[in-house]
Amino acid sequence: MAKSSSATAMASASATKKRRSRGGTLTLEEVKTLGRELLSSRAHLNHAPALLALLSPSAPLDLALEALISLQSFFVPLIPSIPSSSAAATAGDAGSDPELVFGVWLRQRFDELGAALVELSVSPHSDDAIRDVALDALMDFVKLGKDGKFQSAIYHKFLHAVIHASDSVDPLLELLGSKYFKYTDVCYFTYTSVDKIANSLGSKTTDFGKDALQNGSDGSENKCAIFIHNMYNLLAHVPVMDYQKESAFEMWSAVGLSSKREKDSSKDSSSTAYIKKKIKLKFTKAWLSFLKLPLPLDVYKEVLASIHQNVIPSMSNPAILCDFLTRSYDIGGVISVMALSGLFILMTQHGLEYPKFYEKLYALLTPAVFMAKHRSVFLQLLDTCLKSSYLPAYLAAAFAKRLSRLALSVPPAGALIIIALIHNVLRRHPSVNFLVHWEVDENDSNAGGEAGQSKKIGADPFNNDEADPAKSGAMRSSLWEIDALRHHYSPAVSRFVASLEEDLTVRAKTTEMKITDFSSGSYATVFRDEVRRRIKQVPLAFYRTTPTSLFQGSDFPGWTFGDQSNSTVDTTVEGNETIETVGASDITPPKRLRVEASEGWTLKEHPSNPLESGLNMKSVLHILGIFSCLCSLALGQNVSMGPDVVNVGLLCAFNSTIGRVAKIAIAAAVNDINNDPSILSGTKLVVQMQDTNYSGFIGIVQALKFMEKDTVAIIGPQSSVVAHVISHVANELQVPLMSFAATDATLTSLQYPFFVRTIHSDQFQMASVADLVDYYGWKMVTAVYIDDDYGRNGISSLSDELAKRRLKILYKAAIRPGAKKSEMAAVLVKAAMMESRVFVLHAHDDSGLAVFSLAYNLTMTSGGYVWIATDWLSAVLDSSPRLDSGLLSTMQGVLTLRQHTENTNRKKTLASQWSTLVKEDKGGSRVLLNAYGLYAYDTVWMLAHALDAFFNSGGNISFSPDPRLHAVAGGALNFEALSVFDGGMLLLERIRKVNFTGATGPVKLDSDGNLIHPAYDIINIIGSGLRTIGYWSNYSGLSITSPETLYKKPPNGTIENQKLHTAIWPGETITRPRGWVFPNNGNELRIGVPDRVSYHQFVSFDNQTGMVDGFCIDVFVAAMNLLPYPVTYRFIPFGNGRENPSYTQLINQIVTDEFDAVVGDVAIVTNRTKVADFTQPYVGSGLVILTSVKKQSSNGWAFLRPFTIRMWSVTGVFFLIVGAVIWLLEHRINDEFRGPPVKQIITVFWFSFSTLFFAHREDTRSTLGRFVLIIWLSVVLIIQSSYTASLTSILTVQRLTSPVRGIDSLIASDEPIGFQAGSFAESYLVHELGVSPSRLRKLGSPDEYKAALDLGPRKGGGVVAIVDERPYVELFLTQHNMFSVVGPEFTKSGWGFAFPRDSPLTVDLSTAILTLSENGDLQRIHDKWLSTGPSPATTADLQQDPDRLHVQSFSALFLISGAACVAALAIHACVLARQYSRHVAAEQAALPGGGAAGDGAAISRSGRRSGLRAFLSFADRRAPQLQKGSKDPAALGASGSSSGVSSFTSSNASMSSR
Repeated sequence: MAKSSSATAMASASATKKRRSRGGTLTLEEVKTLGRELLSSRAHLNHAPALLALLSPSAPLDLALEALISLQSFFVPLIPSIPSSSAAATAGDAGSDPELVFGVWLRQRFDELGAALVELSVSPHSDDAIRDVALDALMDFVKLGKDGKFQSAIYHKFLHAVIHASDSVDPLLELLGSKYFKYTDVCYFTYTSVDKIANSLGSKTTDFGKDALQNGSDGSENKCAIFIHNMYNLLAHVPVMDYQKESAFEMWSAVGLSSKREKDSSKDSSSTAYIKKKIKLKFTKAWLSFLKLPLPLDVYKEVLASIHQNVIPSMSNPAILCDFLTRSYDIGGVISVMALSGLFILMTQHGLEYPKFYEKLYALLTPAVFMAKHRSVFLQLLDTCLKSSYLPAYLAAAFAKRLSRLALSVPPAGALIIIALIHNVLRRHPSVNFLVHWEVDENDSNAGGEAGQSKKIGADPFNNDEADPAKSGAMRSSLWEIDALRHHYSPAVSRFVASLEEDLTVRAKTTEMKITDFSSGSYATVFRDEVRRRIKQVPLAFYRTTPTSLFQGSDFPGWTFGDQSNSTVDTTVEGNETIETVGASDITPPKRLRVEASEGWTLKEHPSNPLESGLNMKSVLHILGIFSCLCSLALGQNVSMGPDVVNVGLLCAFNSTIGRVAKIAIAAAVNDINNDPSILSGTKLVVQMQDTNYSGFIGIVQALKFMEKDTVAIIGPQSSVVAHVISHVANELQVPLMSFAATDATLTSLQYPFFVRTIHSDQFQMASVADLVDYYGWKMVTAVYIDDDYGRNGISSLSDELAKRRLKILYKAAIRPGAKKSEMAAVLVKAAMMESRVFVLHAHDDSGLAVFSLAYNLTMTSGGYVWIATDWLSAVLDSSPRLDSGLLSTMQGVLTLRQHTENTNRKKTLASQWSTLVKEDKGGSRVLLNAYGLYAYDTVWMLAHALDAFFNSGGNISFSPDPRLHAVAGGALNFEALSVFDGGMLLLERIRKVNFTGATGPVKLDSDGNLIHPAYDIINIIGSGLRTIGYWSNYSGLSITSPETLYKKPPNGTIENQKLHTAIWPGETITRPRGWVFPNNGNELRIGVPDRVSYHQFVSFDNQTGMVDGFCIDVFVAAMNLLPYPVTYRFIPFGNGRENPSYTQLINQIVTDEFDAVVGDVAIVTNRTKVADFTQPYVGSGLVILTSVKKQSSNGWAFLRPFTIRMWSVTGVFFLIVGAVIWLLEHRINDEFRGPPVKQIITVFWFSFSTLFFAHREDTRSTLGRFVLIIWLSVVLIIQSSYTASLTSILTVQRLTSPVRGIDSLIASDEPIGFQAGSFAESYLVHELGVSPSRLRKLGSPDEYKAALDLGPRKGGGVVAIVDERPYVELFLTQHNMFSVVGPEFTKSGWGFAFPRDSPLTVDLSTAILTLSENGDLQRIHDKWLSTGPSPATTADLQQDPDRLHVQSFSALFLISGAACVAALAIHACVLARQYSRHVAAEQAALPGGGAAGDGAAISRSGRRSGLRAFLSFADRRAPQLQKGSKDPAALGASGSSSGVSSFTSSNASMSSR
């Protein structure tokens, strides 16, 4: 047996070598063949090295992928039987046992495969596709260890290669992080390998290398630095473990944390606590080993920046990092600043004692700190370190003094931080407050204590260069630097210094400064804040009454300015502001004139002395005031008049969840705006609230009441139904309507221009629902909604969004507004009978909760169901202070959405004050803040900003009557009280341009009137709480990263980036529900089958019994039996029973809802896939040509058939060419090629063709002639051998011939073509191939096939060929062997079962068909019905030109022979020309001297006339004659290669000379 296996292996190796030798490299088909043969038996084991050779980054991608897949399929089943490396080494020395030898060989090949996979994964030259597949294969081998244990050895080699890679491995690490680092055991063995590799790397590092790394002298050329970079990147990509969770950890291998070398004896090895302990231990060892390495400076900084967040919390004993952190802290500079975070955690949480901590901290306070990248964290920690009340007074004074001295040299942003730090130090340590107000009595220079030491006035005893705080002398100094900051060039700093003037010892009156508000400051932030700062109003004049003229009469004595009343004028000059008060005691205080100016005017009051012109000083003051106002206007300043009070209306349903929250939030916003001097200064915002109670009629009445009170805007309404009605009123009276809860997408600015939505539209919410449905792979949903404007339009938007993703709403379950529970239950029961199990609930809070309660009672919230609720549910749950367990039990596993809001400062402030605001509200019930409350809060601020801009742009509040209302005036309705807001369009424009950061995040409207950045939280209801499993944004779709983080990156909405955390579905399962079931409505599936009259083996229908059977039917029944749910169906025949039906019409029955599916021999073609979905093909098919064939007979001219006509012609021409060349080369030196012309021509022909049989008698004497002849004889030998072989094959092998050679010859002819009735072949031939319909003949049965082919194209009813699908033709050929398929299959398709578009049965049946194919049942069904009779003839038996040889086959030989001829002729011509020139020179030299002149002239003239003839005569001479006539030795030597006697050329030359 061993010999047999060896022999077959040698044969396999030989076959592989032959394959490779033919083309140099393997083709894709050959690689596939090698893979199939390798998997078939051990006889082809030697294919494995050939496939392994293809696993390299330089190999073609398709070949490498195919080889990798084949090798993986080969080794995966053998992994349990592969011996270990040590066992293989022992077995190799044990003997020649075949199984042991095979095991050793298998081990070696497996190691080679592992090394190749590592190279493919790590190499930068690998394609992304092969890298991905190689990594997956490698990790599969790691997973499939013996007994399911983790193959740590393979994984260690892989990580060793990753760390020691010289090129970037970031793409590979990203791939590892996204795919495998989520598994706990992978992280565990990653830490184990990093520990080993780091120890090995550390032992090889010399002290010189350490210095080089630390100093960065070697840069990127240092390999050790590259390895450390790779190691750090690897550790950084391993996610931080969540040690707080109690759920089980996810493992990659079956065993978990036990490798193949470890035997875990712990009984509780799978417990969560045990796993946490082991992970922490390995994590600690890995990081400690890594930190012992000589870290490059950039890695050192990155480690210090993240060690307090990513390393210390996960270590088993963080205190062991104290040496590393203290060494770093002692280095100084930026390194110390970055090490402070980790050191602070060890000191505060793990009991680390660092005696000189504050001295080091004191030394770090340099100007460079305020420029450092990580200054924010450092300054916050500094503030925290100075918080302790046990801090000595000298230490607090030293830090305060050091900081104040730094304030003189740092940028303005740093000065602001220093002031805040000093403020906190003085407030926490009252004992050093004397530093602020230090006074020294010049007469008493001997005060007690340290403070009483003698000191010079004007000299500061503080030594800023002293490193020891105790010796710095801070207790004897003062904070005089703070007083200098009063005159700082930055206004922000000079203003902020005033905070230190308060009595900080009284802690009840002061609060600590938040360093986080200042720590990230810079020149840019200071400048931006100063530019955005609103300058307080600078009134240039203040009048108690409105002036009636420009000047007072007393200002210009003798002048008259019209009617003026008695009034008093008081002028007050305060700083740079001049205020004039004009008015009488009986006049009410007027509105103030607000002027915003960047420059002020300073006026001084002088005594009133009349001038020569009669003007007094008051006149000058008036003129200057007016001139100042005009200058301000000229400089582009805005002058605006704002009223004392602005009335705004609120329409809301106070008895609803959203209404109660919104009412409180709006009241809080109004209070904050009225208390904020930077907005609407001098104007009070008043909001009048009205309850609409969800009624459109009441909403209209209340809106009209608002219009009677000069309301400039209305906030609300809450309901979309009410908004549709009131928007008409807003459009007519031009009053902006700002709704924070009406999410109906049809409320657009086109129809309702004065409707402003300050919350995200349902269009985006339904887009997120559609993305959720698409993400989980569901194809249809059932929509349950309230049948009003809000519900209908929302579901309409959902339908549009689903259609974009090729999804649909299967059933719309509408619930009447105000419906009773019995009505709701009836709707739900009807919806439950449909096949979709994915329900989208879009309702109000009261009706939605009732639906969930009824669904729970109907068991519609159990396993298999999916419920997705819109954001109404999250609003209810977020607002409930105490979630009812009974209510939550009805919605376990439900997914709901929440409007996403950023975690802004305003949101935090509002949330912290919410409990107080709820107590102040008189509504009664306690509610919590939800997203709608935040949007209501921002709506008020949005209106306030718009009003502020409105007033600043010159707008004023005025109303005018509506002329169209006067036309309908009369009766009891007081329409005349309604008026149009004149500034409505301007205010609306300002609203649409508002841009600020509110409680929800950035508040800005886009060009369509929608808020920017629409986003939603996706919430899963689990147990007694809510869990956010991800986010949706219009920017990047579904993600587990918050939208505000994604906004900083380029948009990426690809399918690969759509991710969500695992959801827990109804029934407490994490398995994604299928989303549909077979409908429970008592209806059977109507399956249409073709009623065929031929080929009953595929489908047949018995009219007597009504039974349907056949190959297609058996496949369908077998597939249906594999479905995990029962399906009832019945077969319905389609056709008249007299001829095969049209399959296109059969498919169209699905579109018209006559059939629910079509089963049969239905080909999957393009026009059918446009109207129906098809399953996986269960039979391969395609159009082929069937024609009659006959045996090829021989004749008397068969000997000419081996060569084509062109081959015969080219061969004959070359015979003549070679003969002529030999004659030219031999003519001068060989007498056999000389003589009369006729003889020489006969010699050329005879010599040429005699070489065919090697029978030439003439001898060749010249070297060039022999060279040409040898090459030509070689060509003749090859041609003769090929001719003999081809003729032998033609005369001995029997051949079949056909009049049709393929589809091209069939189309080119005009002969009739047959096709099967009902087949798509007719349409394909006519429309795709352009065959005339008149040439087509419809055939219905195999007998008609045979008869038509036998008749042939020349007789009536006959055809030259039949075009039909391969399964029919193969079945026909099993019974008729005188026909055959010619040409290749010219279409590729298959047979499948047809279902309506997006039917879920399509996917399930496709899976069942694949199962039938894999388990062999499909082949058994095929053998049952179709494997009968002999095998059909194929194209291999038909040859268009059997064994004929073409010129192309010998083109290289002819080319070589022709080149040899040309080269020989060229050399011969050059030699002959040289001899001729010497011959002429010799003859001229031999002439007598006396006649030299005259004869020379004659020779010159005759040479010009007959030079060519003389040369030809010379060439025709025999070489000995040339020697006799020439005395030149050079000529004699050259003539040896070519000589001859004269013939017909010389005779002609002599005649011409006469």
